[in-house]
Amino acid sequence: MSSSSSSDSPHGLIRIHGARQHNLKNLDVDIRTGELTVVTGPSGSGKSSLVFDTLYAEGQRRYVETFSAYARQFLDRMDKPAVDKVEGVPPAIAIDQTNPVRNSRSTVGTMTELNDHLKLLFARAGALFDRQTAQPVQHDTAESIYQQLQARAQAAGDPRLVLTFAVELPASTSADEVQQWLLASGFTKIQAERTLEKPAPAPEKGKKAAKPTSVKVLDVVADRFRMGNVERARAMEAIELALLRGQGLMQVYALTDAPEPEIWKFALGLHCADSAISYQAPLPALFSFNSAAGACPECRGFGRVIGVDWNLVVPNHKLTLRTGAIKAIQTPAWKEIQDDLLRHAEAEGIPRDIAWGKLTPAQRDWVLDGSPRWNGKWEQTWYGIRRFFEYLESKSYKMHIRVLLSKYRSYTPCPCCGGARLGLESLLWRVGSKAQADAVLPPAQRFMPHGVAWSRAQLEALPGLCLHDVMQLPLVRLQTFFQALKKEAVPADLASISAINPAENQAEQAAQALILEEIETRLRYLCDVGIGYLTLDRQSRTLSGGEVQRINLTTALGTSLVNTLFVLDE
Repeated sequence: MSSSSSSDSPHGLIRIHGARQHNLKNLDVDIRTGELTVVTGPSGSGKSSLVFDTLYAEGQRRYVETFSAYARQFLDRMDKPAVDKVEGVPPAIAIDQTNPVRNSRSTVGTMTELNDHLKLLFARAGALFDRQTAQPVQHDTAESIYQQLQARAQAAGDPRLVLTFAVELPASTSADEVQQWLLASGFTKIQAERTLEKPAPAPEKGKKAAKPTSVKVLDVVADRFRMGNVERARAMEAIELALLRGQGLMQVYALTDAPEPEIWKFALGLHCADSAISYQAPLPALFSFNSAAGACPECRGFGRVIGVDWNLVVPNHKLTLRTGAIKAIQTPAWKEIQDDLLRHAEAEGIPRDIAWGKLTPAQRDWVLDGSPRWNGKWEQTWYGIRRFFEYLESKSYKMHIRVLLSKYRSYTPCPCCGGARLGLESLLWRVGSKAQADAVLPPAQRFMPHGVAWSRAQLEALPGLCLHDVMQLPLVRLQTFFQALKKEAVPADLASISAINPAENQAEQAAQALILEEIETRLRYLCDVGIGYLTLDRQSRTLSGGEVQRINLTTALGTSLVNTLFVLDE
């Protein structure tokens, strides 16, 4: 590397005098700043000794020395290199090819800090869809309900509206008692009356389930009017009264020419009136698998659980039940289980001399899950290999049982979240439009959250992508998605707020624009360095050294640091 004087360069200079680190021999060199400088040479010529052990070590040491003595005890301190003098060295960041990450929670998304920006974006711009009906759920207030009533009434031809709230009374309540309750509460009319069966709470372990209780539900009239000629104050008072007495729920009967009135349901907050399910506010922690609020309760955010691997239990599909297809019960200690299997299989017509691979799915389920007529008595009906392993789990305090179980266990996708790492409610929020989602991910490939009552057609009709869809997209396609999202940076759940509080809505849109700008910038850096094929949910410990180095480089560039020395290895 040739040296040059400061007068020949428009940039500053880093001057190294008398470098003797390792095999360096009193090397004097000047390096211009503000440029990309490449140090080359054969192996053992002192490249790393100059760049890492001298230049980077001195820059890092001087930066750490700027902190107080208390703060320095928490930082890695580097020894002073063997050099006479180093001038003009800025704070240094070293980016090498080593992959020190061994934590299963670390992913490409966490390394690049994109996960932090995504959870902010979903918390601010996400749209919620009910897990039962797949209908959009908005954060309603009395004001937004009034606006919706105006729009619906105008579309329906301004019918007479009856605002009601539901009251539950015991099923044995007589008509006189109902009338007395109405008079005592200050109301006079009931729009509808029905009887419902309320399910009993879940029983405690070892106790029988209680019977459901019957309740009488009255739809009490809060007010009646037409939206076209009612005063705003009266309508707002009726809405607030119905929501107050109905504990946040209300029903509006639209009396049209049809034989049956049309019923419009409303609820305060994030509540679906049709399914009667409430949802919590979208805090950023809800969209992080490293947070207890967002992580799947079963796998705790890892996406995998240690469970029985049925490929290890039935390793050879060419064997029959008689010749030992179920490997776990072929030892003398568990010969009784094999005998039970053959005896019950003969009684229920399950083939014992046909290869496992040729059994029907129903016959395999019978072997693994037990007889549909299972009555809890192990001698009378076939209990299934799954219950056999549950029995072994209850005896796992014994060493030989733990050894046996370890032979048939492996990491499998979490049955609760399907490997998404997140809880169900986190996966109900979506960002983007249907056109933006279709451009990067075909509807047939979208993730179906475990625990929803949606059909496949309902899922494919929903707009946008859920967080797990975003995590599974290659970075190149993800960049396309966020570029389209950035052009139409309109909050998905704030349409009703704009008319109520325009200033607050503008602040929300400005915040979302900043988040989208940061996400798009980092994705552009990642694609520019040639790792656009990675996904955000790729575990860090599976990355190569070059991939880790490029991710670390884009992370450093994304911070927009100035006057900083970047030292890259190869």
